[in-house]
Amino acid sequence: MYTQNGTDIKRLLEKYPRGAVLTARELLGLGVSRELQRSYVRSGWLKRVGVGACLVLGGEMSLDGALRALQEGLRLSVHLGGYSALGEKHGKIHNILASRKAELFGGRGEKLPVWFISAFGDDCLLTRTAFLPAELGLVDIDAGGFSVKVSSAERAMLELLYLAPATHTLREAYQIMELLTTAKPALAQELLEHCTSVKVKRLFLLMAERTGHAWVKRIDLSGVDLGSGIREIERGGKLDRKYSIVVGDLGEI
Repeated sequence: MYTQNGTDIKRLLEKYPRGAVLTARELLGLGVSRELQRSYVRSGWLKRVGVGACLVLGGEMSLDGALRALQEGLRLSVHLGGYSALGEKHGKIHNILASRKAELFGGRGEKLPVWFISAFGDDCLLTRTAFLPAELGLVDIDAGGFSVKVSSAERAMLELLYLAPATHTLREAYQIMELLTTAKPALAQELLEHCTSVKVKRLFLLMAERTGHAWVKRIDLSGVDLGSGIREIERGGKLDRKYSIVVGDLGEI
């Protein structure tokens, strides 16, 4: 059937699979008026999940589907990153605990809509930060009929280190770094050059060098601002003189 403003519900359903979340703003952009949105809800084509958001065909709402709505519908930079992206999207971590919260990263001042908090607030940890540019190092992945932006493995590793050692131990971080055998040196270089956290850059480079990955040799340190002074990451650790950080013995942490 065709609506009065030319929007075919069949085409809408073909573009967005069951379980996709669409914001009211997105629907308006597709030519679906608010009146028509209410009609689709009454007909069962859409299911309201909160103010300003609907679920296609009443399917189960997934985190990927909700994040797509934040990114495309609300233009937020919120994305899956850190430990979660490395494990769930890049296969660098095995045996992820089901009780572990999904790590999300977004820009300072970005607010999550109530419908997202109601559905996923207890299962996610959102870090608002500007230590990396919003779009740099994000990749599109297929989430089953639609794409969603997540951190690349290189960006996710920097995000994990941003949360260390408070959320992740250095032992855990180093073990994950050991698995980044195929990191892209050009992307790692660009991320390091734009990263504003001295702690993160020093830890990343130290761990990458200790693992002996071949791609590390292609990083040009002259373009990376490593700051000045000594940073004590772990009390009682040893000073690495090249990067001026105090950490435990990475081989024994």
